[in-house]
Amino acid sequence: MMKRYDVAVVGGGPSGLNVSKRLAERGLDVLLLERKSEIGTHVICTGILGKEVFQKFDLAGDSVLREIKNVKVVSPYGSSMTYQHPAPFAYVVDRKKFDKYLAQEADSKGVEIELENRVLDIAVNRNDVEVTTKVEGGGLRKFSAKLAVIATGIDTHLNKKLGLGYPKDFLNGAQAEIEIENNDSTAVFVGKNIALGAFAWAVPTADRRVRIGLLTENDPIVCFERLMEKFYPEKTGDLDKKRIQVKAIAQGLVSKSYGDRVIALGEAAGQVKTTTGGGIYFGLLCSEIASEVIMKSYQAGSFKSSRLAEYEKFWKRAIQKEIVIGYYARRIWARLNDMQVEKIFQIARSDGIIPLIRDKGNFDWHSDLILTLIKKFPFFSIFREIQESPIFQS
Repeated sequence: MMKRYDVAVVGGGPSGLNVSKRLAERGLDVLLLERKSEIGTHVICTGILGKEVFQKFDLAGDSVLREIKNVKVVSPYGSSMTYQHPAPFAYVVDRKKFDKYLAQEADSKGVEIELENRVLDIAVNRNDVEVTTKVEGGGLRKFSAKLAVIATGIDTHLNKKLGLGYPKDFLNGAQAEIEIENNDSTAVFVGKNIALGAFAWAVPTADRRVRIGLLTENDPIVCFERLMEKFYPEKTGDLDKKRIQVKAIAQGLVSKSYGDRVIALGEAAGQVKTTTGGGIYFGLLCSEIASEVIMKSYQAGSFKSSRLAEYEKFWKRAIQKEIVIGYYARRIWARLNDMQVEKIFQIARSDGIIPLIRDKGNFDWHSDLILTLIKKFPFFSIFREIQESPIFQS
């Protein structure tokens, strides 16, 4: 006979782990299913998290490799400027350690974590959901729960099966970790030939290791090789293509993140910063919202779609503005040519943008800064159409 859980969470990333922990510490019987053999492995991520993540979610700092206080931004024509914050504003983390800490926290609260279980199907019945998994190197297993949380990242097959919305627009990411001497500064590179529609980065970690990567609308491998040839030509001969990790990054709002006995969470629900592609902060924030709504549903004894609709209402109230403004700002940024981007660099040097960033900038919340720039600087009038978007007004 199948054991029946209160909640089955599909996906062992930060958002899935955190919602599991929150529900278990409030007394629910929680199962977490993860297809990998180990939490935190094969993660493609720059590993930069704002300080607010650790403060807001009371996370241990064992995964922190270094602090970020200064960032050098390099223009398409090679000019650069350095932004210096009064104090460290972000951390570079070891994602494996970060995720493992969340897994240990979930385990300590009683979450049952089943690794090497790829979820093939979820059937929504009148009184439960039936989850079918395939065990790595084995056969099929079935689990029963009152509700399922889909936290599967960009793997959207369950969203589609369950009639949920799913991300339809993506950026392409590529990253490799390389050993580089005397490189202690975090750098950001912009330009159509480097990263169309987004940016590239070089993030020092520890022991002369640097994470070099990019987000782009183009072929990420071609763009990555171009980035290396331009800024790190001495390393191109040592770079094995197998070391370049590639990942799609969801962009934009998802139409529906809930249904009868199911909700989608994290990147599966489009809860990603559309400016940078970062998903950890928004995923953790929305996992807190999800846990509150699920607990209310559990106490009411109902997991109908009408009851779970509160989840979407609350998470979109929290981050919809960020997602929509960031999305349109990035799309318009993609239309700028390199000369226009260079012009922005000149404005930044002379018209007080850097002090404004110090005053208005926040590592995890970007919309206020974007809108302030639009209002204050005439050149940024090109971005005004994001405020007139019917999606933003909705």
